[in-house]
Amino acid sequence: MEKPVVSPARFVELLNARLPAHPLYREGMHVYAVPRHAEHPRSLVCVGPCGTIGVCTAIEEIVRGECEVEPDIPREWRHALPPSSPHQHRATEPALRHDHAPAASSLARL
Repeated sequence: MEKPVVSPARFVELLNARLPAHPLYREGMHVYAVPRHAEHPRSLVCVGPCGTIGVCTAIEEIVRGECEVEPDIPREWRHALPPSSPHQHRATEPALRHDHAPAASSLARL
């Protein structure tokens, strides 16, 4: 039995519709193709917190098992953090250095 053929736009719709069914889904996770609204997208982008790519990959495998994408989107994922993500801020803040002794005022409180 042949699988139905869907457009890249429909494939992205199917992925986003299935994401909430995954047990590790978190609010805000979603997928889009790049370039957006192109007839021949180059890749898919996962948006969400840490672990989103694993959830997206699992759902992609399920949906690809049910339909063919024409023209196909390469199986290369990119991850984009949501603009308000705390992880984004952590990635840009300088790391704390643990190789210095605590300040004298810190020792006085001990």
